[in-house]
Amino acid sequence: MKRLLRRLYLATLGAALAAFALAERTRRARGRRPPSGPPARILVLRFGLLGDGTALLSPTLQHLRERFPAARIHVLATPLQRPLLVDLPFVDAVLTWTAGDLTEPRVGLRPAAWRAAWQTVGALRRGDYDLALACYGRIGSAVALLSGAPRRLGFAGEAFPFTLTESLSGRRFTRPAWHEAHYGVALVDLAAGDSARLRSGLRPQAPPLRLCVTAAGRAGLARLLPAGEARRSGGAPDARDGAHRGRLIALHPGATNGNAKRWPLPYWSALAGRLRRDGATVVLVGGPEDRALARTIRDAAGGDILDVTGKTTLPELLALLERADALVSGDSGPLHLAVAVERPVVAIHGPTDPGESGPFRAARAAVLRHVLPCSPCYTLDAVADCPLGHTLCQRLVSPDEVHRALAGVLAPPAAPAAPAG
Repeated sequence: MKRLLRRLYLATLGAALAAFALAERTRRARGRRPPSGPPARILVLRFGLLGDGTALLSPTLQHLRERFPAARIHVLATPLQRPLLVDLPFVDAVLTWTAGDLTEPRVGLRPAAWRAAWQTVGALRRGDYDLALACYGRIGSAVALLSGAPRRLGFAGEAFPFTLTESLSGRRFTRPAWHEAHYGVALVDLAAGDSARLRSGLRPQAPPLRLCVTAAGRAGLARLLPAGEARRSGGAPDARDGAHRGRLIALHPGATNGNAKRWPLPYWSALAGRLRRDGATVVLVGGPEDRALARTIRDAAGGDILDVTGKTTLPELLALLERADALVSGDSGPLHLAVAVERPVVAIHGPTDPGESGPFRAARAAVLRHVLPCSPCYTLDAVADCPLGHTLCQRLVSPDEVHRALAGVLAPPAAPAAPAG
């Protein structure tokens, strides 16, 4: 019954948007012609979680600035995304979408959500955008249409009919060897006229992830870390002391979008305890929803573990990850944040494909994954819960394996070989 009601709800929204699209086309046909030169004002739509909506969006925004250097680039983002997008030098303004995903019936039943959406759409229409990039889902395509932008680009397979003026076929996560970061970049290339190349299936060239650590974020470390830990010491520890001694190692045990992304808690405890015995400072990071996980890990590890879960703002979390010598995480937002500030990472993957959602263009990263006949099983249609109920793909990654991988990403780069003769 729920599926039927959702289909009826989406069909109703689709019909309303199709009627609106027809009205917009008629209105524009009677009015002035759309500008023929490069777009002067661009709207980017990518509602999402911490990693995919900020760090993994940054290549798209950088590439957009490179292709359209004179344009004003605005991003419509959720309140979660805004703090990490607002300081990017290649973005001119960040607008806030507070209505939620109105393609979900449970959200659509809230009158307050529609009022918030109406207010935001009014502001977008006053923005007089020439181009809108719908980088994510039906909600992005709907808001792109409602914004009034004459050019609206996205992926045909995940957009409402008639909402886009130009599109790439299919949907995200359907192209072999494409990372999630490539899809928004592809829309930028489409907007710049590279349609033939893209439609041939060639993967676009994407810049690395980039986020900006603020002075306020760094200042917050003084209250989060022990005295002397808030600043990087400068040099690497002597190799005779071991790879982990004197290091600040961040651990992120949580996962917002499903339990199957979580490495087992006893494994986290074993790793944290071993790192403490190695002489490392261990800090547990995450949001308020991760506090119970962190408490369990800290109590079982039996050592002096620093726990800042739920105690950081996002700028402070980014600054902490920049300060850390390395991060160990599952497929999560903090993983991509750490890559965006160029820190070494160890990524533990289970139901997700690291080729699509793993560390992107990271200089020092280790991806740990045991491939099973059932993996990867994660799709965009549901949260990442194990359909078989055993999360074996996570349990096969041992604490010893993670410990060795961490030593590997912390090791200094090998010196180039001397030329012969």
